[in-house]
Parts: sequence; C-alpha cells; structure tokens
Amino acid sequence: MTSSKDTSTKLLFIVAGFGVLLTIVTELSHHLPWLMELCGGASSGCSDVASTSFSKILGVSVAYWGLLSYVAFIMALIYAPALVFPIAAGLMGAELYFLWIMATILNIYCTFCIIQFVTVLILFLLTLIWARKRDDFLLPGKLWSAPLVIVLSFAVLAVPVKLKAKSAPLDSAALVTYQGNVSAKMKVEIFSDYECGHCKKFEPQVDKIIKNNPDVLIVFRDFIISSHKLSPVASSYANAVAFNQGPEAFVKTRTELFEHQETLRKYLQEHLPGVTFTEELKAKINAKIAGDLERATTLGVSSTPTMAIYRGDELVQVVKGFAPYERFSRFLEN
Repeated sequence: MTSSKDTSTKLLFIVAGFGVLLTIVTELSHHLPWLMELCGGASSGCSDVASTSFSKILGVSVAYWGLLSYVAFIMALIYAPALVFPIAAGLMGAELYFLWIMATILNIYCTFCIIQFVTVLILFLLTLIWARKRDDFLLPGKLWSAPLVIVLSFAVLAVPVKLKAKSAPLDSAALVTYQGNVSAKMKVEIFSDYECGHCKKFEPQVDKIIKNNPDVLIVFRDFIISSHKLSPVASSYANAVAFNQGPEAFVKTRTELFEHQETLRKYLQEHLPGVTFTEELKAKINAKIAGDLERATTLGVSSTPTMAIYRGDELVQVVKGFAPYERFSRFLEN
C-alpha cells in the first residue's frame, strides 16, 4: 500500500510538473498567436498584461523565472527536502505580487496568470501537508516561517515598483503643454516630433483618447529627432504659444503644426513673426524641452511617437510607435 507520504510527494511532482508546462505554454503564447488564442487572442487580458513592463523582471520574462522556480522546487524535492517549503512560500509571495499588479495597477487580468496563481496556491497547500510532520527545514520556526518568506518575496518584487512610481511623478503644477484635467487619476504622456510622419498618423488616436476618456490628463512632450531640421523651431514656437497663451492655445497650435506637416516651413514663416522671443521666454522653452528629454530618458523613450500611460503615479503601459486606440484603450479604464 502506498503511504500518505509517498502520495503527497507524487502530488507535489504532478502539480510542479503542471506548473512547468504552464510556464512554457505562457512564454510560447507570446511568440505563437495560435497559442495566445487559448487565452482569448491578441485583444485578451493575457496579451495586454504580456505587453507591459511587469511581464519582465530584470529584463527576463516572468515565465522564465516561473520555470526556473518550478525546476528548483522539483530538484529540492529530490535532493534537498529542507528547501522545498521555503521555495513554495517564495513562489506564493511572487504570485501574490502578480495578482496585486493585475488588481491594483493594471486593472486587467490574464487567464494564464490566474491559472498560474491557482497552481501555486495548490502547490503551497500541498507542501504544507507534505511538510507538516517533517523537521528538516532550512529556516527556523518550521511551518511558521512561511508567512515571513511570503511577505519577503512579495516585498522584494513590490517595493521597487513603488519606488519607481515615486521617482518620476507628474508634477501637475509645473505642466505647460497639456490637455484635460490636471487632477485626473488617469494620465498619459505623449512624446512626439513635429516632422515625424508616424506622430501625425497617431494624432487621430490622440483624439479618440480625449473623446472617449474626458477625465484623462494628456501631457505633450517634445522628443526632437536630430535629423529633423524644422522640429526644433516648431517645438520652440509651440512652447512659446503655451507659455504666452496657455494650454488651450497650445493644443490648437500643436494640431495645426501636424496638419501642416507637409508645408511646415511655410507655416512657421507665417506664424513665427507673431512671437517675441525674449531671453526669459527662450530660457523657459529651453528648460521645458530639456525637461522633456530628461523625462524621456527616465522612461527609456528612444523614438516617436511613444506614449506612457499612468494610473495615479503608477506607470501601467508604454506604447512605442503607432498603435490603434483599440490596442491600448483597456489601459485607460479607471
């Protein structure tokens, strides 16, 4: 007759093996569209979550980290039983972190991630049963060390997210080139260049953001492409309008600059004489453009258009290049 100990060990192998399979399928779904269909396709929560910065830790896909953790668990089960329970508790803390990200920051849920959470929860509970009568624990306190390991695992992942959010908050009081409610929970930063064809193509999507999300704050940032000779002049003119006449006049001017992109030189020749560039105004404009560039560096912006979406102070998504509104609209939902 098979002992209860052998049965619980076999169950741990089975659940951990399922976890290995699930992490492999999850990672492959990012590269194989037909696998992503299992989670709902390109417009699903799985696809949305996978497209965020939270899908990687230290530049490595969380699926690979999950695979490594399951393999470590299985190896410990075979060769180092004292490590089994700490690894299970660490996995539980990591899964609570990912659930927290989806529930409080993204407001989007990935089916694969939820299945992964349930798998780890079952693995953790089975490990509790398996380890109940064992005394070969690596950590002191036996089973009671689990909550500490869970909290520590969660904190190691969550604290950097909070610190990153605090390191680059949007200062609403210092904004000049913006549209919308400065107190809005949802905030969008758009980095663009007035000679960028893709930026012009993206403008209708900006209109959709404004139309469909009336309570959103949109901050317009200059990211001047060095090869574009008229962009510095266009940015200076647009910012001069912003400083002299306010955000509403700036938004109108910004729209006109993109509308006249093909005849930008002529447009600027007609409108620049109406602006007096005092030394004070030049200093403000230069500081604003330099600030936008510094902001871009902080976010890793390297091309235009690039859009950063925030919920509160939390960065939830960065969209690089042209993207239709439908591709990122879910990130704008409160």
